[in-house]
Amino acid sequence: MAAGEGIEFNFLLNDISQNLSQEELDSMKFLCGDIGKRRLEKLSSGLQLFQVLEEQDKLSQEDTQFLAKLLTGIKRSDLEKKLTAFHRGGGHLQQPTCEVGPNSHDLNVAIDTISDNIGKDWRNLARKLRISEVQLQQIEYNYPHDMKRQILSALTEWQRNKGSDASVDNLVAALRSCRLNMAADMVEENVNESRFSEKLLFCIQLVKVIQQTSARQCTRVGTTKFTEQSLSSAC
Repeated sequence: MAAGEGIEFNFLLNDISQNLSQEELDSMKFLCGDIGKRRLEKLSSGLQLFQVLEEQDKLSQEDTQFLAKLLTGIKRSDLEKKLTAFHRGGGHLQQPTCEVGPNSHDLNVAIDTISDNIGKDWRNLARKLRISEVQLQQIEYNYPHDMKRQILSALTEWQRNKGSDASVDNLVAALRSCRLNMAADMVEENVNESRFSEKLLFCIQLVKVIQQTSARQCTRVGTTKFTEQSLSSAC
């Protein structure tokens, strides 16, 4: 295994770990019952679980079948596809787009920002996003005295309808077409800030992954200079 490929595999595992909810992590741990209950209870992140799987020879860059089964078992086909794309790319990570449907962090940031800032104009935005009048009436009936819940429900319905085609750009365009330019600007600003924070967090976690690599893997990686250059290019 080439040094660069080893780092990219760690990059991929870190990316998968960040996209797991606590509930999904717990489900994966349940599916790994043979590891031992006490040891599983101490695992607080996907990365820690993946390291245990590597120690037990259930996971490696050359063999990700067990991890793929775990991801399929918790119904995260999007993450399982990342593993497949990694192998199809010859062991090179295929960078995902930011808008990946209902699990997109960017969309969550955008939706939270909109729900906090558009107030009574939410109906115009919902109509622009092609939410039907019947759906609007049902939302208002469900949450008669909670405007924020009404907005969140409308945006969630739009996200469900659009599926993988839902994107921050769609929301920003709809806001601007409703002349809600201030809200659109806030969405773009908050999403950009969130992306920067996530990238910084990723770099910190990637450093930890590299530091926790075994001595044998470090030998394969090569010199410290190479590691620093790889980390610099990743971040």
